[in-house]
Amino acid sequence: MLRYETLLLTRTEVTEDELSAIEKSFDKIVTEGKGTLQSFDKWGKYRLCYPIKKNTHGIYTLVRFQLPPSSLTAALKELDTYFKIKCNETVIRNVTVKLAPNAPSTYQRPDAMEMGRTGSLDNFLKDNKIENLLSSVDTAKRSSGRDDNDIDDSEMA
Repeated sequence: MLRYETLLLTRTEVTEDELSAIEKSFDKIVTEGKGTLQSFDKWGKYRLCYPIKKNTHGIYTLVRFQLPPSSLTAALKELDTYFKIKCNETVIRNVTVKLAPNAPSTYQRPDAMEMGRTGSLDNFLKDNKIENLLSSVDTAKRSSGRDDNDIDDSEMA
């Protein structure tokens, strides 16, 4: 059995019912090809680097499955046709890749926008080695003797 994964980018308006229908159809196509669907993992909403079909955000879903070499071509063609014809309004982009035989079965999923940011500004500054940034700005203001509200006479003219 050969291992594959498909990454789907769907519109943000996609409903749970639509995702469930995509999962059922995906499972049906893979099962007809004598394969198995290993996982259907909704990652969540992400901001796109550039607009795709006028969308600036999208919902990513990772699907992992196995197919035998004998039915590989037919199943992948059917999946491609399914996404182009039946899911053309829901799925913006999709890509299917073959996994290496020694590829781990686990992966690290990036944080989605819904998860929010955790931690504080101080932790962010320390993690990125810029913890003295704010104090250096305050020191520079004090050493110049200026305040943000001070206006120089030359600036008034």
